[in-house]
This record gives sequence, structure tokens and C-alpha cells, in this order.
Amino acid sequence: MSFDGLLDLPKLSGSQPLKILLVDDEPATLQLVRRLLQADGHDIYEAIDGEQAIQTFDAIRPDLVLLDVVIPKKDGLEVLVELRQRDKMAGIIMVSALTSEQLAVKSMLGGADDYVNKPFRLKAIRLSIRQVMDKVRLRRRNESLQAQLIDANQRLRQYMAKPLIETLLNSPLPPQLGGVRETVTVLFLDFADFTPFSENLPPDDVVQILNEYFAYLPNIVIEHGGFMDKIMGDGFMALFNAPSTYVDHASRAVRSAIAMRREMIKRNQSRSHRLAVRIGIHTGEAVVGNIGASAFMNYTAIGDTVNLAKRLEESCDPHQILTTADTCLRLEKAGAEFAQIGFISLGLRQFKGRRNSVEVFSIEDQMADLA
Repeated sequence: MSFDGLLDLPKLSGSQPLKILLVDDEPATLQLVRRLLQADGHDIYEAIDGEQAIQTFDAIRPDLVLLDVVIPKKDGLEVLVELRQRDKMAGIIMVSALTSEQLAVKSMLGGADDYVNKPFRLKAIRLSIRQVMDKVRLRRRNESLQAQLIDANQRLRQYMAKPLIETLLNSPLPPQLGGVRETVTVLFLDFADFTPFSENLPPDDVVQILNEYFAYLPNIVIEHGGFMDKIMGDGFMALFNAPSTYVDHASRAVRSAIAMRREMIKRNQSRSHRLAVRIGIHTGEAVVGNIGASAFMNYTAIGDTVNLAKRLEESCDPHQILTTADTCLRLEKAGAEFAQIGFISLGLRQFKGRRNSVEVFSIEDQMADLA
């Protein structure tokens, strides 16, 4: 080994001292490299064979490892693989007296950051350490940024539905204003007589009660493939067949409505305050896409289909689900799925703002009779 210029070399960087693990079975090499690195203010740990190297690594979790290829018990390449399984961040420099391009390639493929041949100049090993620690700092910085990104992503998912987030992330282009015509099933839900119910309650209690119901009702929609468009006061709007597409979107909307009503009735039996849902469902064409302004847009559906679903919900009695012939016709292929469910025609109804009357159906099942 050559130690030319030992006294004249500048120190490694002015950063915090490193924990460096030296793995070599040559005492002379250990002693001289230790002296060099300790002079730079680093904490030095040593191992003379592969097994001791792994044990020491686990105990101290070093920033950097100088690992000889030829060592007793476990060779350096085996140790390298095990260290990388434990720690993806630490810097690892392989050192060997064997001049072999194949060995150097194996080292780099195994996860080493650099490969240095013996005998080496101390200036060369110092340069290698600097370069490797730059890689380590970059890896750690990238890991930190990735953790921040994951955290931000999780926070974003609390404000945006999963299908919409996936659509945005998978698109190479930023979202644009505009939409396309789609056949969708729209579901509106709110709580019957909520205004008089909340009139004499403190607003904090009203919010708590709403959140107790919203803790599970939207999940039922999502479990059936629905998209939670928006929460509006004491109710919400959900879409089926956008942005995720389903051939049986009408059936999914009806199943989710029945499941929500049943769950409400079941939970009300053990509650001091008991709310009743009203649900309106309609299937038809709507323009689906990003509506609003370039600075603030909302993924939603616009059109008469949406308006009619809302009118249906507003005309419901407590715990009633109303739908239209357009939705019922799409349930014919469901077969036995709705065998225990009654679709009772309530005749033609005229709704505010619409010229044409609509045949309305009430969706009934045995659980609804318990309300």
C-alpha cells in the first residue's frame, strides 16, 4: 500500500463525523487507515472477518463500510449482500488486492458504491469516501423526499376519492377543464327533517352526529364501486360509472342504497338520536369531467340526470329510496339478485323545473318495514 502525501492531504469534508466500519484481516492496513480516518475526526470500528463484520454492523449501524473482498468465515461479497439487505442507505466501498474486472462488476451489482484496488493511495481512498458519502447523502435526501411525498399523498387521499387520484396520477397531462357525455347512475342521500333536528343543538354536536353517520355511509358507496362526488351539508352526491366504469353501475347504486338504509336502521336501534335517510337514484346521460375554473376545478357530473336524482331525493319520505324506470330497466339482467326487493310504481310525478313527468318507483324490502 502506498501512503504518499499522508500529511499533506486535506481532510474529508467539514460535515459531521462519520461512523466508519473497517473490515480487513490485515492488521497493518487496519492500523494505517484507522489513523488516517481518525485524524479526520471520524469514529472508527473494526472487524477482521465476515461474521464479525455483520455483527458489528448491526450493533453500530455505520454511515460507511470499507469492506475487503478476501476475509475469513464469509467473503466480502457475501457480507455485501447481507449488509445491503439490512441497510439500503449506508455507503459501502469494496477493497481488494485482486485485480479483476469481473469482481468489480459483481461488487457493484451486489450493491457496492465503489470498488478500490490495493495497494491504493490514501488520496484515492479519501476521494472515494467523499464521492460515496455524496451518494449516501443523496440517497437519504431522496428517501426523505419520498417519505414527504407519501405523507402528502395520504393527506390528499383524505380529500379526494381514490379513483380520481389514480386517474390524475396516471395521466401524463395536468387536469383540464371540460367533460364528456357518459351514461351514469347518480345517487343523492340526505337526512330527513335534519333542519328541525339540528335547530336546538349546538353546532359542535351537529358536526359530531353527522361525522358519526358519514364514518360508514360513504364507505358503503365506495365498496359498491361508487365515486363520492361531494358532501353537501347533511347529505352527499355519488356517481356510479365515473370515473371507474362498470356495466352494472345501476345495480351497484341500488345495492349501495339498500345497504345504507339497512345499516342506518340497524344502528339507530342503539342510538339516542335517530336519523332517517332519503335516497334518490336516476340513470341517464350527463357531462362528466372537470367543472369550474382553471385555478379551482371539481370533478363532477352536470345535467338533467343529476337534477332529477336530486329531485327524487328531496321528495322521499324518511327511509325511502326512490328511483326511475331508467334505472329499473337496467336491473332486469340482475336476475335473482333483487328477488327479495320490491320496486313499487308510484305513478307519474311532476318535478319542479321539469316539463315532462317521470314514473317513480319506491325500492322496498323487509328491513325498511322496521323503521
